[in-house]
Amino acid sequence: MDKQILEILQRMENKLNGIEIKINGMESDIKGLKESQERIERKLESVHEQVERTAEDVTGIKKNLTNIEMITARNWEDLVALKAVSRL
Repeated sequence: MDKQILEILQRMENKLNGIEIKINGMESDIKGLKESQERIERKLESVHEQVERTAEDVTGIKKNLTNIEMITARNWEDLVALKAVSRL
């Protein structure tokens, strides 16, 4: 009977050792995942900043394009007026 109890205890110990090894591996994996998450978060912040800068640039380009369109329209008016004067 003592021998059977000893065998059962040894099997339990072996199983516990296996569980402990798995838990240690999981802890290592979790640490790696946390590090990866932190890297992704830093990259995401960088991309967010770049998008904000790009949006500001696009807004500036749109304003400049509007100004160019207005100036071009005025130039056309001036050309029409000059043509009208030259025909006289």
